[in-house]
Amino acid sequence: MSRSETLQPAPIWRRLAASVYDGLLLLGLWMSAILVEEVLRALFGFGHAWAALRAYLLLLGFCFFGWSWTHGGQTLGMRAWRLRVDSAYGPGLRWPAALSRYALLLCCWGVSLAPLLARLPQVREEPLARPVTLVCLTLLVLGFTAMRLDRLRRGPQDHLSGSLVVLLPRTPG
Repeated sequence: MSRSETLQPAPIWRRLAASVYDGLLLLGLWMSAILVEEVLRALFGFGHAWAALRAYLLLLGFCFFGWSWTHGGQTLGMRAWRLRVDSAYGPGLRWPAALSRYALLLCCWGVSLAPLLARLPQVREEPLARPVTLVCLTLLVLGFTAMRLDRLRRGPQDHLSGSLVVLLPRTPG
């Protein structure tokens, strides 16, 4: 009996719940990292290096998700919702697959958050705000429809990284 027959694909709503949980953890990590960066910058009198800060935060996010996915296949949010990322080789991913999964997840979250950001007063008046919102909402509907129709409930990041998010059985006690 194969792994896909013994473990069922994770429901979309559980994946979203784990994503929100992990997003809050990542936000906390980023806030701590920015605090450290600000203190070090003030201590040594350096100016703002926005590109370096963005790269630092992206790398920190990759370390958080990549390490979790390559060491047991679970982030803290996934543990809370009994989810695990599996690959063709078993539980957990290899680093290249984790990198591709993380990169596409960032794109997917960007598409998801763009309509909300377009509602901000300073962005709402931009000429491309409305078309970008419509494109992003269309991509969201298509993405969720594709996940719903896929028997393994795979998202774009799963297809790219060759992974599957599974629902783990309840443990007694």
